[in-house]
Amino acid sequence: MSANGPSAPGETKNVEMPPAQKSMVREIFCVQLLAALVTCGLFAFTVVSPVVIKPMEITNPTATTEGFDYSKDNEELLEGINSKEPMRLLEEGKVVEARARAWEIGNTWKKRKDVQEMMAAGNVLTDSDTTRDIWKGFRLLEKSLELAPKSKFVRLNFARQLFKRGQTEKAEEMYEDLLKISDPSWVTPRIELAEIYLMDDKTLRSIELFNEVLKERPKDPRITKRLGLALTVNGDRDKGFDTFVQGCAYEQDNQDWQPEIKKLIEKNAGLIESAISDVYSQVEAHPDDIKLKIKLARLQIAYNRLKDAKKHLLDARKKRETDPEVHEVLSEVLFRLGNTEEARAEFGTTARLLPLSKPAAPPVPYEPTQEEMDKEVELNSIVSEEQLKELEAEKKAAEEGAAEEKAPDEAPAEEAKEE
Repeated sequence: MSANGPSAPGETKNVEMPPAQKSMVREIFCVQLLAALVTCGLFAFTVVSPVVIKPMEITNPTATTEGFDYSKDNEELLEGINSKEPMRLLEEGKVVEARARAWEIGNTWKKRKDVQEMMAAGNVLTDSDTTRDIWKGFRLLEKSLELAPKSKFVRLNFARQLFKRGQTEKAEEMYEDLLKISDPSWVTPRIELAEIYLMDDKTLRSIELFNEVLKERPKDPRITKRLGLALTVNGDRDKGFDTFVQGCAYEQDNQDWQPEIKKLIEKNAGLIESAISDVYSQVEAHPDDIKLKIKLARLQIAYNRLKDAKKHLLDARKKRETDPEVHEVLSEVLFRLGNTEEARAEFGTTARLLPLSKPAAPPVPYEPTQEEMDKEVELNSIVSEEQLKELEAEKKAAEEGAAEEKAPDEAPAEEAKEE
């Protein structure tokens, strides 16, 4: 299969079986395999130019949705991925082992019937730095969607990986498809897509999506801030900055901090200063970690230690001037300190840098070998345990038949050797 489309083309090796081994099951299986090959051939171009699966559609005619419990189509489905072996190994820093295990899972028929296994293995491989791993990873993610074509969270996971790998347009299409089958009250995909459009300089749609979310979550400080950025990127600088400032006010008045900051405070028994001390020690240990400095600054803003926050943000800006988040948080601090004009300038820089911060375009696609494509076709053609056993039996019979045919040819050679 392609990165996010039908299977890549391939031809399985035809093995002529002894007459005694023929069966009706084998006849049926061969027809199914031929159908899979034809399907792959029709979409041969997807090796180079992958396509996105449309909503509620199974592109592989042999795919089945049996076994997926749609009542579990929720956040727990995504959280459960982290418990799978490839993800656990990756979390432990065992990168090579994680990728090897992901490949093993991807080439095991029984594992390919498990949606979460496909998602976990696919995520690990698409996060790799090799095009071969990425190729395989996207085929496993597509397999997860074939197994659960109506799953919102499987589709969300797929869209996220597409964007992370720089396939921005395909990610946008996947997200838009997801919105069509999702209730407006589920704001997660809308927020993520609005952010992508903001980085992709498609601000009108971004503004529209942020406003849709605000209907569900009035006065949400983070969404209000992002709407302000979208308005600014779209050219309305004054309204954009005013909206951003309003979001900052919502956050301060309601102490509605970012989820990451809330977790840090809760971890420290609700004591902000204790959380600041913990993160400060991390910053000292990793002085070049810009994200840690931003995290520390956000905590200091929550505790109203604005001058300290400004100091850390100015240091972060020196080390990474192109990071839009640094300028955004610095803009907020400067405004709270009464430096409105400087705050406007930093906010304008944030808006200018955002379109430049999206992931880089993907590398030249990996061209799979014939053997790899044949393997994908074979794995996708098996839809039952009985067919798997039948295939294994046929392979064994073929090997035995080939050995018997070869034996008489070797006999004269042995006789000549004895003479």
